[in-house]
Amino acid sequence: MSPAASGEWSADGAHLDARCVWIIDGGPSAPRRLPPSEPTCVIAVDRGLAHTLRLGLRPHVAVGDFDSVDAGMLARTRDEWPDLVVQRHHRHKAHSDLDLALSFAWGLDPTEIALASGAGGRLDHMMISVTMLARPRYAALPLVAYVGASVVRAATTGMTIALPSGDGNLLTLLAVGGAASVRTTGLRWNLTGSAPLLSAASLGLSNELTAPSAHLGVQAGTVLAIQTHGKPLP
Repeated sequence: MSPAASGEWSADGAHLDARCVWIIDGGPSAPRRLPPSEPTCVIAVDRGLAHTLRLGLRPHVAVGDFDSVDAGMLARTRDEWPDLVVQRHHRHKAHSDLDLALSFAWGLDPTEIALASGAGGRLDHMMISVTMLARPRYAALPLVAYVGASVVRAATTGMTIALPSGDGNLLTLLAVGGAASVRTTGLRWNLTGSAPLLSAASLGLSNELTAPSAHLGVQAGTVLAIQTHGKPLP
């Protein structure tokens, strides 16, 4: 992608309530799993505008190049909610639509943020979208991602996060951007930090929660915690 160029911008976002921000991803499928909390601000990512409306949600922000959005739908949405913040970026830009939406949400200094994605579509898009959550400024956000049937959280150096069993009994820990040192509790095979979790290694694959909530502490590095409901491991 070439460097980003400015596009159409409307409203400044000063009126937005950032207590609980939802981002509705623009993948080919609508989200199958939604966050349990009520949103105070909904950011629709490109085709995510159609998903947002089908889910009966009111969009507060629309971000993207809108190559997958019907122009009439966008116009009708702006007519219904004149304070809709629209950030239209040129198609040939340096960042994905989701990256631009996450950056916008980051700038709101949200109290809570959730990403809802139906997953599916191109593998490269899916890989970038998930691993993007481990970027330093995004990993530090109070962010939970609902991706298909899985729930994803990022944690970086100095963070300890809870992993409730209600989000999935199977857990994979993936170090991103280099080796990580982690400690866990509440798992069938707990990691103690004695051996590093290497980037892209399978050591953290398919663990199992044995408590109502497991905990992940990151002493060094950045880790994605991916929870999925599945059969108990043999």
